[in-house]
Amino acid sequence: MSLPDAPLVETEAPHPTALPLAAAVVSGAFVALQQRINGDLGTALGEPLVAAVVSFGTGLVLMTALVLRRAPTTIWGRLKDVPWWSRLGGLGGATLVFVGATAAPRIGVALLTVGLVGGSVLGALMVDRAGLAPGGHRPITLPRIAGVVLCLVAIGISSAEGARSASPWLLALVVVAGVLICFQQAFNGHVRQATDATVATFVNFVVGTAALLLGMGLRAALTGIELDSWPGLDHWYLYVGGPIGAAFVAVASVVVRRLGVLRLGLAVTAGQILGSILVDLDRGVPAATVVAAVLTMLAVVVSGWKSR
Repeated sequence: MSLPDAPLVETEAPHPTALPLAAAVVSGAFVALQQRINGDLGTALGEPLVAAVVSFGTGLVLMTALVLRRAPTTIWGRLKDVPWWSRLGGLGGATLVFVGATAAPRIGVALLTVGLVGGSVLGALMVDRAGLAPGGHRPITLPRIAGVVLCLVAIGISSAEGARSASPWLLALVVVAGVLICFQQAFNGHVRQATDATVATFVNFVVGTAALLLGMGLRAALTGIELDSWPGLDHWYLYVGGPIGAAFVAVASVVVRRLGVLRLGLAVTAGQILGSILVDLDRGVPAATVVAAVLTMLAVVVSGWKSR
């Protein structure tokens, strides 16, 4: 899948971005589902880091099969033209999966999403302003600032109660993971532009899996790793976090050029909040979370308005 070249978002009509926005929102909902799955797997194993390795590892297996089947040699040849730093997007994804597996059981998917939003809003402004994404430099316009403000209001509403009982260090780690997501999206976008979405996603999972395996090796050498029993086949759904993450990475690498990192992040955020409502229905959904979802959706719309 490829999208035609287009001018910057600030100068184009809103309708060409409708499909990329819808794809980003849906992918965000699946991120919330992935966080719930990885968190439950980490709880079952008693070790979130191993759960993160399983998630990235299964995603890598899937992407390896797709790459071997679909990626021509000419596409691989173009990978050498991509700056080395743009191949490191998987580090952001690895951080997200590990932090999600650690934090989701402790603070819930909704508050985890809120923390990630806070980090991604800050990271997106930096990435777009610096022009690190494939679409190049995107100025900080009034509509973008308005969208960020609405998003921050949504964060405050949905986190006011839960943040009082959560570890501040854990919340800070979640925010850092949110910042790194933006760099992941920008870097993977460069790889996708030079190759295709399959190769970009594969590279992301190779780098992320390597980083997580290194971390697990250091953890085993320093403190040892003790696991509880592995979930059986009757809990097969705990092992699908990787493929869900692969779908998210592929979608983000395709639509980031059209939307920019900031607007992509807001759309993914809207999907995450809506998704967190759905996956937490069995635990009850506070009215504040519903209000936050509505405000975030509004932020997505406002951020795409033309500046006058």
